Amino acid sequence: MRIGVGLWTLQSTQSAPSNLPRAYAALRDDARRVEKLGFDSMWLAEHRFWYDGWCPQPLVAIAAAAGATSRLRFGTAMLLMPQHDPAAFARLAASVAGVSGGRLDLGIGLGHRDAEFDGVGLRRDQRGARMTAGLDALMASQDCPPIWIGGMAPAALERGARRGAGFVLPQTLYPDEVVKHVTTIRTHAESAGVAPGPIGILKDCWVTGAGPIDSDVRALMQRHYREEAGSWWVLKGEHTGFQRPDLLDRQLQRVFDTALIGPPDDVMASLVDLRAAGVDLTTLRFWFDITAGPNAWASMELFAREALSPAGTLR
Repeated sequence: MRIGVGLWTLQSTQSAPSNLPRAYAALRDDARRVEKLGFDSMWLAEHRFWYDGWCPQPLVAIAAAAGATSRLRFGTAMLLMPQHDPAAFARLAASVAGVSGGRLDLGIGLGHRDAEFDGVGLRRDQRGARMTAGLDALMASQDCPPIWIGGMAPAALERGARRGAGFVLPQTLYPDEVVKHVTTIRTHAESAGVAPGPIGILKDCWVTGAGPIDSDVRALMQRHYREEAGSWWVLKGEHTGFQRPDLLDRQLQRVFDTALIGPPDDVMASLVDLRAAGVDLTTLRFWFDITAGPNAWASMELFAREALSPAGTLR
């Protein structure tokens, strides 16, 4: 199982203030460091129209970081396909794949923030059709990089599986739930007469024993996700998280229960379970705005030393 690390979002928040020139320059340095640690890949994410900046064009940032490295792969988890023009985006993706020497994994998702669709003049309720159009445009490109679909909704699983795409499953799944989704993906692929694509998953991770915030990391993650989910998640199609604290608390509990937090041996055991469930690539998220910096690097370094093979795979 390949092991990647993420998510780099180039945010500037109250917890980790920065400015855009510094954040983008630091990305190149971070990529060199991730490559030196031996990880297989480094993953970026896309959002826009929010106070913390995020990264509205991760492929441009990846092109710069790829120029500072030689082996490390780069991925997007996720890039919001329905918010892009399909033909123009396919050309950009092919260009970045080319300048990176074929080191791009293109993770695409639907997007969920109403404000982002409003900001680019699109209707959120048309995102499924735009996703299909974008996916088909990418796959029609001769220089298309490997495509990974984000999400686990039935329509997303069928859409991607029937086209032989890979998948990046969400971090809140237990291994038995991963098995269920992997089976569904393989069934759809078989019915379409195509080979199933690889299976990836994102996992929140913290290897303890590396720094002073080990005992507080769950509380820090709770702070991050309460803001993220409370502000943006639409629950039951009617409410944001802050309007339904009971549902928000239930989702946050699942986030904590499925996070890989503990000493290296415990984290490795959980990864072995995911590998047995059919996962080919796990992207470990050490890097939040509330953990970014020396503490996150210490935890990543401990994991790399104890768990990574020279090929960037789990030992």
